[in-house]
Amino acid sequence: QLLLTAPVSVWDIVFGKYLALVAVFAIPVVIMCFYRLIMSKFGTISYASAYTGILGFFLLGCANLAIGVFMSALTESQVIAAVLTFLVLFLGYMMDSICSIISSTGNLLTKLLRCFDLYTPFSNLLNGTLDVSSIVYYVSFIAVFLFLTMQGIEKRRWN
Repeated sequence: QLLLTAPVSVWDIVFGKYLALVAVFAIPVVIMCFYRLIMSKFGTISYASAYTGILGFFLLGCANLAIGVFMSALTESQVIAAVLTFLVLFLGYMMDSICSIISSTGNLLTKLLRCFDLYTPFSNLLNGTLDVSSIVYYVSFIAVFLFLTMQGIEKRRWN
């Protein structure tokens, strides 16, 4: 209630919460970056492939956090938000298989559903390919869900 009546903009609320989550998530990712440096003392490592995979992991995590913030804005209960977030992320994980079951040739429905496939761009980055379309996909996915979060809070604020 206090946030909904505070004299700050909705964008400040949403972006502040999201940046706090990303900061907490970035700490272990930065620690993972040092593992590659330590492992290089014991053998040869492809730095480009390793750090591209870490970038993909970070972007996937940020997209998952954006979904969680959106689900948190939709509900009053934290438990319901956690369950909904889990279900949406699970559907995103299974989306490639769901699209294969629906149609193997690819129709309009499967093309629309593939927009919510979070893990195919991640697998492209995990293989060591710096795919700009995957990076743009994750950044736009984050932007859309933060915008939807902002709209959900704005709707609740005026009701």
